[in-house]
Amino acid sequence: MGLKENIKNRRLELNLTLEDVSKRLSISKPTLQRYESGVISNIPSDKIEKLATILETNPSSLMGWEEKIPEPKQQLTEEQKSLLDKYEALDYIGKHTVNTVLDVEFNRCR
Repeated sequence: MGLKENIKNRRLELNLTLEDVSKRLSISKPTLQRYESGVISNIPSDKIEKLATILETNPSSLMGWEEKIPEPKQQLTEEQKSLLDKYEALDYIGKHTVNTVLDVEFNRCR
């Protein structure tokens, strides 16, 4: 994603209004709308830095220069590994049966 999408998405993630951000950034609400729509694409670097702080991120992320770091995957227990090995050894019918039972039990427990 680019700068305009990142600004808007991050603002919405933080439940901030255009007015909240524009006041803190010392710009008008319409100017912020122009940033988010891409009408203004050459945003001054000092505004990008302050905007990143307001949106609780960093300028590189806001600009779209760095990818989000994926969260580390949880290590599987020995029991989970054993269950996965058994599942992977099943044929189509066996996997279908296990998936059906799992869905039924999952819905029962919800």
